[in-house]
Amino acid sequence: MDPYENTSLPEDVPDSRSDSLDVDSLDPPTTDYYAVLNIPKTASDESIRDSYKRLSRIFHPDKHSDPALKEAAETKFHIINKAFEVLSDPQTRAIYDTFGEEGLKTKWEVGQKLKTPEELRAEYARLAREQREQELESLVRSRNDITMQLDMSRVFNNREAPSPFAGTHFGKKQKTSVLDALARTEVVQLYMKNSFETQLSTGTQLIVGGQMSSRSGMGGGNIVGTLRHTFNQNLQIEMGSSLLRPRVGVLKGTYSIDPMTFVTGTAQVRHFGGPPPLVMTFGRRITKGATGYMTYRTGEWALGSWGPAFEYRRDFSSMALGVSGDSEGQSYQAEMQMGIMQSHLSLDRTWTLADDSATRIRLGGNLSTTGGINAHLGADRKVTEHTKVGLSVEVGLAGGVSVSVKVKRLGQSVTVPIVLSHDFHPKLAFWAVVAPACAATALELGYIRPKRRRERAEKVTELRRVHADFIANQRKEAEEAIALLRDSTARKTKTEQDKDGLVIIEAIYGNLDADVALCLITDVTIPVQALVHNSQLSMPGGHSKTHIMGFHDPCLGEKKKLKIRYMFKRRLHEVIVADTASVIAPIRSHLLP
Repeated sequence: MDPYENTSLPEDVPDSRSDSLDVDSLDPPTTDYYAVLNIPKTASDESIRDSYKRLSRIFHPDKHSDPALKEAAETKFHIINKAFEVLSDPQTRAIYDTFGEEGLKTKWEVGQKLKTPEELRAEYARLAREQREQELESLVRSRNDITMQLDMSRVFNNREAPSPFAGTHFGKKQKTSVLDALARTEVVQLYMKNSFETQLSTGTQLIVGGQMSSRSGMGGGNIVGTLRHTFNQNLQIEMGSSLLRPRVGVLKGTYSIDPMTFVTGTAQVRHFGGPPPLVMTFGRRITKGATGYMTYRTGEWALGSWGPAFEYRRDFSSMALGVSGDSEGQSYQAEMQMGIMQSHLSLDRTWTLADDSATRIRLGGNLSTTGGINAHLGADRKVTEHTKVGLSVEVGLAGGVSVSVKVKRLGQSVTVPIVLSHDFHPKLAFWAVVAPACAATALELGYIRPKRRRERAEKVTELRRVHADFIANQRKEAEEAIALLRDSTARKTKTEQDKDGLVIIEAIYGNLDADVALCLITDVTIPVQALVHNSQLSMPGGHSKTHIMGFHDPCLGEKKKLKIRYMFKRRLHEVIVADTASVIAPIRSHLLP
């Protein structure tokens, strides 16, 4: 059985945003102790000790008489000892797994010392999460939402009755320009909301927000204060009230019955002429990635003589059943509601593009007894680390055609809904989808990608210049490691040849697609052969190859591949894999029958 036979090796598909440049490797990598010992992150304590002993026999300074090799061995032996020292201790290993090499320089106080490795990792992960939340809190002190609704229906369909002199000037016909058409745009509504949150004590937050709405020249605003308190991991209560008229009070509670089940209740008090409307939700995790829920809304109701009569009620009861979930870059929600005045069936699905994780596409529809049939299609894209831009189109048989543009950055969002037509217009709906999609594609292909490619190429060139000494040092260390491995690898190759085992004929690493004259590849035949044990190639995934003894990065910032030509059972084979854990993992640790 061929160690590489029947192995699924996906093509190396370049990231559409990276333009053949490996963004994650633009900066010099820190030491990967797992790669130094050539073990996976899931390695047991015994595997760590065995790998340490095997490498110590090869790189121990006393094993080499040549002064140059002895000095190089001392350096490698020090790194191997450091890796073993970190990974052999459960607590330092948990810190390293969570925070990397920088975490080892910080003094951590974590609960009791008698914890399992899994408990330690969970504790350090919690500390890291809290630290990230505090850093984000320092960036985002408030939230601001602005919504400006525009009506452009008269731009595309001006149905006003023309005056007797329309289009003429003393008997001469005048042309209507695009600017004249755009001038018929109306601002229908402007809505602004701002809020900020402050921590009063452990588990208690105060949220103060203000909102303002203006419609057709008239509007109003209010200030809302909310006090939220978390009693324990199962119970959370919120109390809020508006400070100006009309005054509205809200009481909300969430209780987790168990890790799989929760109950939420909300009461909204507008006046004391009747019991407050209630909204109650019961939810339960039904599969690994899906949660089912049931929501009952009482609407306005009466308790004996306390409350409005049925004919005077404006809000009526309803019952909704739904399910929501997410898995592997996809999320969905389906809901069916039955009510006295309004019933609906809605479906929503969101996809994250496999080759562009910064882009999401959303498709949904709604069938309602009051609004008829509506459908929406939208997409949003993360254009910078903290900025996201979205565009959606909504079409309804009774609701017409509208588009919505949204920009969100660090809790600040601006939304602009634009009504294109109050009636269903198939041609307008088609162009509302196609025109923005074509414009976005042209902008992406014609400007954004070329600009990003140029910027990254310039950055790579600059980083190679700045880190020239580092790159040269890495190459020198790799050459020293190859020299130290040469004798032991020669003996191993002879052993494998004698039993028709796995013999690495040639292994090269780097940018295989570049011109050979550019010297963007390096020979790693000896380091790869050193990873063969009993006709088994042990190259753990999830680590950078540059940390394996004898490897170095010959083309900082570019996509790299590993090409291996090998002999097995007197048959010559060749395999090319991308420098990613998802591709390396399937070919590692293939055992002979």
